[in-house]
Amino acid sequence: MNTLRERLAASASNCPSGVSFAKDIAPLFNGTDVAHMKQVTKGSLDLSSYDSVKIWAAQIYSQVSSGNMPPPPQQAWTPAQVNLFACWISQGCQP
Repeated sequence: MNTLRERLAASASNCPSGVSFAKDIAPLFNGTDVAHMKQVTKGSLDLSSYDSVKIWAAQIYSQVSSGNMPPPPQQAWTPAQVNLFACWISQGCQP
């Protein structure tokens, strides 16, 4: 995660201070996202769980920044949402 954190620190822009999972990141995932990822990962990834999202942060970032997730028919994350997730990682994945 340190390598990703270092890379994102250079690319994340206009980060608000104190980005946290509870306040900023958890609301990015809706109930459909949570259920879908629990199903496709056989329960390994729970997008409603701080610990799970922290563990999977690099993979989640890769998927949302490339536009591969969330799957259709849901809209891809906006650049602002992707940047917020990058800010969260670069700030150390605060709860």
